[in-house]
Amino acid sequence: MIVIETPRLQLREMTPADRQALCRSLQDSEVMYAYNGPFSDEEVDEWLERQLARYRQYGYGLWAVVLKATGEMIGQCGLTLQQWNGREMLEAGYLFQRSHWHQGYATEAASACMDYAFGTLNSPIVCSIIRDNNLPSQQVALRNGMTRRPGVMVKHYRGAGMPHWLFVKPRTIRTIRYQSPCGEMLLGAAGDRLCLCNWTQELHPGRVEQRLRTILKAQFEGCGQITETAVSQSRQSDGGVPEQCRTFTPEVLRRTVRELDEYFRGERRDFDIPLLLAGSDFQKRVWQHLPRIPYGQTASYGELAAAIGSPRSVRAVANANGANAISIILPCHRVIGSDGRLTGYGGGLRAKQYLLNLEHRQ
Repeated sequence: MIVIETPRLQLREMTPADRQALCRSLQDSEVMYAYNGPFSDEEVDEWLERQLARYRQYGYGLWAVVLKATGEMIGQCGLTLQQWNGREMLEAGYLFQRSHWHQGYATEAASACMDYAFGTLNSPIVCSIIRDNNLPSQQVALRNGMTRRPGVMVKHYRGAGMPHWLFVKPRTIRTIRYQSPCGEMLLGAAGDRLCLCNWTQELHPGRVEQRLRTILKAQFEGCGQITETAVSQSRQSDGGVPEQCRTFTPEVLRRTVRELDEYFRGERRDFDIPLLLAGSDFQKRVWQHLPRIPYGQTASYGELAAAIGSPRSVRAVANANGANAISIILPCHRVIGSDGRLTGYGGGLRAKQYLLNLEHRQ
């Protein structure tokens, strides 16, 4: 089963058929110097069974890293629970065959695993526990935005004590600005999921972003700005993301730009973006129901409250609508007053009217 894809790699669950490929790394003394020597056949079998058990128990573990171009398994990378001086932490680990060193595969795979941890697993922090003299692995961690924390932990392999350092990365919301026909928007991704699609010109600027910082325990990091000119010039190339932004822009943001472009051209009615919702259980119920309001139609707050099984919670539904951080994709613009009038909207009533007119024209 493929779990993660990157431009060059696929990460999938290992199977017993991968044993031979595993041996090429686990029984190579240079690859395994951080473990104080290569594994025996029995240790390889135990290693593989440990990963299979992790898949069954947690749904993740170290995954096989496969080259898309050839289908060859070249190493392993993934997420495991590890102890750091008595504290359990989610670790991104990686181990590659020597023939595929120095080609950026470890950095690419580990970065994707951290995105999976922050988004899919909703982890606020990821670590890598690295031997003190393992400079290549430390460089991978640093390239992926990790920083070293003070302290040392000694691990014992084959009777030898080996000092290890802790590298960590807190969850980061990476953002780009998107110029829509009815106003500028800020798009944000927490790992591999979209958590923000909000208007920059809103009634209470920064309120939604601050709430995301608090709930997700995340910091914001800009990775480019998409201007109206850049979008129009780049629609023929990489889904609306300008050349200068592509290298540092998460795939989920590139995908969001492509789908928003299609929506505004009248070519898309539904979105297929993985989302990370940050709010109370009640708010999530409201937000999850919004896409069920058909394209080109509207519903009142009372109708929405009844639809989620809380007909007396009209005011709470309205407040949840106002707290929606993922506009358009979760179409709160389709919710109007019981008398048919447009009510408050984060992007302003002109933007709300534009979106409703766009949908009614199709």
